[in-house]
Amino acid sequence: MSSKALFAALVSVYLILLACTARFSAEGAPEAGSLERVALFSQSSYNRGFRPMKKPRAGRAAQPRARAEETRETYQKIDRTDSGYSVEYGFRNFNGDPLVVKAELPAEGVAQAIQEFGYKKEDFEKLDRWYEVQQKEAIASSKREFFSGKVQAKSQAELDRKMAQIKTKNAQIQKDLDATLASLKTEYQRRRVETYEKAGFRFQSENVVEADIPALAKRNVPRVRPVAEAFAAAAGERRYGAEDLVGAVTAMVQTSIEYSIPDMETGTKVVGGAWPPPKTLVMGKGDCDTKTALIASILKGWPNLKLVGLEIPEHYLMAVHRVPRRGETFIERDGLPYVMIESAGPAWLPPGRVGEFTMKYIQSGKQFRIQPM
Repeated sequence: MSSKALFAALVSVYLILLACTARFSAEGAPEAGSLERVALFSQSSYNRGFRPMKKPRAGRAAQPRARAEETRETYQKIDRTDSGYSVEYGFRNFNGDPLVVKAELPAEGVAQAIQEFGYKKEDFEKLDRWYEVQQKEAIASSKREFFSGKVQAKSQAELDRKMAQIKTKNAQIQKDLDATLASLKTEYQRRRVETYEKAGFRFQSENVVEADIPALAKRNVPRVRPVAEAFAAAAGERRYGAEDLVGAVTAMVQTSIEYSIPDMETGTKVVGGAWPPPKTLVMGKGDCDTKTALIASILKGWPNLKLVGLEIPEHYLMAVHRVPRRGETFIERDGLPYVMIESAGPAWLPPGRVGEFTMKYIQSGKQFRIQPM
């Protein structure tokens, strides 16, 4: 390859990379009403967070004793205090017990949960600028080392030898540049993933990011501990086992927490239509994935409980590991049964019973994505 051709190739690589950078920059701002879409990774390489999808099984479920909407016990009372928030939720457990859960949530914990969740367009614009500068510097450095111009020699043999040396040197410069640019691209992609993860998001599949519900649950376990302790006290007074405890948490979130879909954006932040559990508690509302994160964050106060998140198109629910009764809807993971839980409400559905939307999906023969919690 001639020196002009090699330089042209360098410039071509630079222009292509600039085009890619411009595309990534444009994707920093999500479309209204949708999660941000990026074109960085293949599903096979970056969909590792999801377990292989499993088909659920169904049968005959136990019936609740009463319907929550037919009782007067279902209510919420949320007050701002000097130190934080006072939350009180009344509801009926699936075993028929009327329950009231009261807790004090420190303002600092709620504020931290809200602050750390979500990302800004500026986060990615800054990263794009860094990437562009690094590319330019790498190409400029290669250009300075690249030999071009006239070659003088006293003989044809000497000229051939010098040209061979120049060709070898320039080829190495090109190889080093390619390696540098590839390394920069890898680091750029890694930083993008890290930015999403710090904000509480993950890649669902190629070109799509989503709120990381298991991560939301795990990182907020200490912040909702006062609520978990209130449930522990109620369970102790009524001699509840694990099943009644899980039922109580589920019943509260289904019926006392209003069903409401959070906005995709809050101020300058993209939150993807989800809230962290402390915010859900003090707002008193949430949708399917937000409520699932809340149930999981409370129940993860009991390390012996094994939970998984279940994702289907336009819906999110969860499941708890226990032996299913006849008729209960459950799913298997690693050979263990997990009884399904409809987190969303407002229907009063005990673990093992699912809503109409989920049942239609099951009957369609399609599969669930399982996310360990």
